[in-house]
Amino acid sequence: MIDKNNILSSLGNKKNVVVELGCGQHKHIQEAIGVDILDNENVDIIADVNQGLGFFQDNSIDLIYSSHFLEHVQDLGFVLKEIHRVLKPGGKVTGLVPHFSNPYYYSDYTHITPFGLYSFSYFSKNHYFKRKVPVFYNELDFKINSIKVIFYSPFRFLNIFRKIYTIIFNSSLLLLEWYEAFWCKILPAHEIKFELEKKAKD
Repeated sequence: MIDKNNILSSLGNKKNVVVELGCGQHKHIQEAIGVDILDNENVDIIADVNQGLGFFQDNSIDLIYSSHFLEHVQDLGFVLKEIHRVLKPGGKVTGLVPHFSNPYYYSDYTHITPFGLYSFSYFSKNHYFKRKVPVFYNELDFKINSIKVIFYSPFRFLNIFRKIYTIIFNSSLLLLEWYEAFWCKILPAHEIKFELEKKAKD
């Protein structure tokens, strides 16, 4: 781990600590502490998140954001456990991951974990969707605030329809579940937008 800008020593003095994992060359949240395995201009801490977030103390971070990063980690359960550990009670982890129906997902050889609507439900004891999944694989208990499916295409003329699909299917949880059960092979989604929260009692 390399703390390029000596941020960790003053972390306790910050009122609102925001971290962006896998920020790469461009941060989505400019005020965030950028963490990436490769050194770029916007990276503040060079580290391999697969080895954990040991450079952050327990209950020290308000928000963790990542965009198309979690599908690259070697052990999703371990990384989410580390995220849960460093979040303050009431802290949130939010971001984007590719949906498994994304036709471009399997083109990237660095992708390890595909995501569906129920993927994050395995890390929550409360049932967000009607369909229930086993929750005994780990001890994590995030509160799921939102799961949305985003439709997007690199071909602009298709995006008019994609935006309509996004509005329709995200209008209710039931429609989301119907989408993944019956429609995802016909209308592939681009990504999942998620927000999880560390419960205040933890």
